[in-house]
Amino acid sequence: MNLVRISASALLIAATTACIGLSNASTANDQGDYRVITFKDCKKVSEITLNNEQIAAYLELKHEQVKLEALEQPISNIEQQVTEYSEQIEAIAEKAIIENENHLRINKSLLKEQDKLATELNKLMAAHDADFKALEQQAKLIEHAAKQFDKTMKPLMEQGDSTHLQILAPGEDEKSGCFYTI
Repeated sequence: MNLVRISASALLIAATTACIGLSNASTANDQGDYRVITFKDCKKVSEITLNNEQIAAYLELKHEQVKLEALEQPISNIEQQVTEYSEQIEAIAEKAIIENENHLRINKSLLKEQDKLATELNKLMAAHDADFKALEQQAKLIEHAAKQFDKTMKPLMEQGDSTHLQILAPGEDEKSGCFYTI
């Protein structure tokens, strides 16, 4: 089902963005003050000012994340409906077909009801097909941005055998502890 594929993509993207340490800070134009703090076993290893390439990759990733979050909204709005349809379809399936050692009973009226619900679910999904396609396209863009960001940050992570990092925007204070895993 398309929703499952999109949901899996969305979860993968969310995990990726969390793993690379996106902060909630504003994206100020003063790029010289962006910093990364690297950690190993939740102990600070280093604090380094990001270079222009790293800042550009970070800001691009944040930009793509904001676009992704906006595109997820229509899908989130129908998520409850999809869940309800799925649960109703499953409940009917359990009632419609009853099997024991010697008999198999099929309640055709329940199967018709199940088909009706499945049709309604398909219509709901079809009505949001453009939303799913836009989300899928954005997932590709954010994946590309995440790879670029990872590529620019990799040398910093390899230096001190770090396992966590924090990206701090200009004026943002360090947060205590380890928040993000690479």
